[in-house]
Amino acid sequence: MSLADREEAAVREVLAGLAVPFAPSGLAAEAARRGRGARRRRARLRRAGWVLLCGAVLVLAVWAARTRPWTVPEEVTTPPYPRW
Repeated sequence: MSLADREEAAVREVLAGLAVPFAPSGLAAEAARRGRGARRRRARLRRAGWVLLCGAVLVLAVWAARTRPWTVPEEVTTPPYPRW
């Protein structure tokens, strides 16, 4: 028997002798429930982020179509003075 096998056997004996379980009985079910909730929450946040991003792009497109910021503004000159 190698050293690793002897150590493993010793650990198994210690663990078998323990009367108290390491974790509560419903721990796995509770962790799975919380994990599903966290996954749903992240999915909702991701969906809301995409909706906000699409809305911002739409608002930007409407603003750009109405104001046309890429065109050169007309030059403003003073009106002619009628009394010369």
